[in-house]
Parts: sequence; C-alpha cells; structure tokens
Amino acid sequence: MLRKIFLITMLIFSGLTLSGCSLKKTPAAIQITTSPVSDVFIDGNSVGKTPYYGNNYKEGEITLKLIPESSAESLLPWETKIKLNSGVLTLVDRNFSTSETAASGQILSLEKLKDSKQTSLSIISDPDVSLVKFDGELKGFAPISIDGVGLGDHEVIISKDEFAEKKVKVKIVAGYRLIINVKLSGIANATEGVETQVEPQVTPTPKPTGPLGTPGVQAETYVIISETPTGWLRVRQEPNTTSVEVAKINPKEKFLLLEEKLGWYKIEYKTGSQGWISSSYAVKE
Repeated sequence: MLRKIFLITMLIFSGLTLSGCSLKKTPAAIQITTSPVSDVFIDGNSVGKTPYYGNNYKEGEITLKLIPESSAESLLPWETKIKLNSGVLTLVDRNFSTSETAASGQILSLEKLKDSKQTSLSIISDPDVSLVKFDGELKGFAPISIDGVGLGDHEVIISKDEFAEKKVKVKIVAGYRLIINVKLSGIANATEGVETQVEPQVTPTPKPTGPLGTPGVQAETYVIISETPTGWLRVRQEPNTTSVEVAKINPKEKFLLLEEKLGWYKIEYKTGSQGWISSSYAVKE
C-alpha cells in the first residue's frame, strides 16, 4: 500500500485567508518549511534557516535554494524558481532525500483573477500525469485546471503508481486561482536489496530506407507546443517523468523533432541543447 502523506494547509495572515491568504497590494510574502532544517538562499543571498518567513518581497520571480543541514545521509539540496505575487503569501514545503526521485514537497500560491466572483484551482504534479481527486471525485490527470470551484474548505488528493500519495486540504476564496505544485515521492521496488525503477516501454522510431535498403532522405520534422493548463511544458533530460527538468517551453513555440519514443518527443529546445517532452502536448507540423 502506498505511504500516504497528509498535508493540512491553513494559510492565515493578518487575519485574512489566502488559499487562501491575501494581503493588501503591497509586498509579497513567502513561508518555507523543510525536513530536516535547511539553509535558505533567495537570489543567491542567505536569508536564514527553516522554518523561514519573509513578508517584504517585490512581486516577480525569485530563485530559491535550500541546502539541508549536514547529517549521516547525503541529502540533496534543492533549487527552483518561484513567482511571488503582490499581496499573496506563497507556501513552500520540502522533504529532502538522498535522491531526487525520493524527495517530495509542494508549493502553494494564489493568482488574482479578473472576475472577483470567480474561483479556480490549478494542480501541477511531478511526475506528470498524476491522478487528481477533488473532494473524493476523480477530476483527471495533472496538469489540470478546475474552474468554478465552490468556496470554502476542500481536499485534493494527488497520486500515481509507484509514488506516495499526497493529500492537501485547502481553502478556496473568491477572485483567486489557487495553484498547487506537488512533487511526489517515489517508492522504490527492491529485489535482494537492489533498487529498481519502473520506466515506460519505448518503441524506437525506424529509420527511413530507400531502394535496396539504402538510407533514405528524411525531411526535417517540427512540433508545435499545444496549450497546457500551466501555460508551459517541462523539458526533461530523459523520456520519463522522474527525469531531471532541464527547461520550460511555451505553447505555440516550434521545435525541431529529433526522435520519438512512446509518449515522448525529443526536441532541440535551443541551439545545441536537447531534451524530451510529453507528446500529449505537442503536434507535428
């Protein structure tokens, strides 16, 4: 049975709920918790240790780096980019491990909607295509957006085979989109003490041939990125959902297709740099 992780998220700040918590339109705020304790660096500057709280940040993107305190295990540090929104408290939680696959965590934030009466929920997962349940009802697979969510308290469950399930309890408020970005912890299968990893089956793309089996000439093929619920698409180092993310690309952008495997396209996302994207969000030109 998958190990269950329970996360109860009550975002309260200055007597107002954010996710809900909302400040007046001034600075952005961030709250960071980790296990174990870690050093916190924002835009390359050391700002303290976890648990950390800061409420005087400008709106915009920051680079967050967390370095776990030394222990008997060689725990991996973590670095990511996070967009801070004015008047919003962003919550970050990270559980370190000796491998990126086994690590877990989540980022929760709010994004203001044009209509102050509307509500929305966006769920992003790592690995991709994780199963999403909202108040016990199956909604689909991440990344996913759910509009018109009822106000008040709800429970979101994100799960995937061979990964620990995560439960998140949240509060939906009018006029905001709640964004939940979850990293699930992989559960390793062991045979005689050796860790193994389940990966998707792949089907090599056959090379075109001309008469008598001589290599044929193949025209270059391009793919165009489709719209995604998140507004971007991950590029990974290898064709599997646990591989390292090397870049993010945007819908409507066009890239040279280098190779195909079941469910994946290998592209050149910038000159000299290659990576794999989910074929679910790309169309051949």
